[in-house]
Amino acid sequence: MDYGNVLGEAFGYAKEGLVGNLMKWILLIVLEILPVIPIIAWVFVFAGSLMSGGTPDFLSLMGGFVVALIIAILLQAFYQGYMLKILRGDKPLPEIADLGKLFVDGIKYLVIGIIYMIPVFIVLVAVVGAVAMTAIARGITDPKILAAAAMGPALVGILIAVILAIILGLLALIGVIRFARTGKMGEAFNFSEILATIGKIGWGTYILALIILIVIFGIIYVVLGLIPIVGAIIELIIGPFLMVFAARYFCLLYDSAGTA
Repeated sequence: MDYGNVLGEAFGYAKEGLVGNLMKWILLIVLEILPVIPIIAWVFVFAGSLMSGGTPDFLSLMGGFVVALIIAILLQAFYQGYMLKILRGDKPLPEIADLGKLFVDGIKYLVIGIIYMIPVFIVLVAVVGAVAMTAIARGITDPKILAAAAMGPALVGILIAVILAIILGLLALIGVIRFARTGKMGEAFNFSEILATIGKIGWGTYILALIILIVIFGIIYVVLGLIPIVGAIIELIIGPFLMVFAARYFCLLYDSAGTA
């Protein structure tokens, strides 16, 4: 696999689709911002309750935060739904249309991601449960002793959860693209075909390709992080470009298995 050509093609796809097409870029920025609005609204409510001088109702505030978080996740569906259009292999960059379908596809994308992460959640819950049961069985009540006793099992559990999350992430990426191509959620969990696709790409090639992308994005975000306010504005503006670039990169990586 020629990584340079794949990077160049993905960059060219994003450039051709967005540069010179200002309205599409602006619409993607709007979709990018949408999930943040409910959280910002909650922050204003929280700040207002503090400035009023009264004692904030903790349960109400937390309930409001949960509602805001759920709304934010739902609004994220539009952005994810559009990403699926790119993963289908559409050329040139598709228009932002049929918001209803974008939303439904994005929700399905979200559900797929949640299902993939369930094993990781189970491992973390099991670790917390095991530590709690051990503390109860030994009658440990001193926080310092409890922290020392829990350190080893907790680190092992977190390590297992991280490794599991990485493995599932590798499978989920191909699964999501299979869903995008077929329109069937079940194909996102067709592990025999997912493993066959990764095998055709080559596990080493697949992992290295993802590492290259992670390094590129890591460098970009580290540089932007060095200039807090300006960096945040630039990140907001180039966010859609990076999303389109990454989605097309994943698309080409998938197609390198001969599955186009």
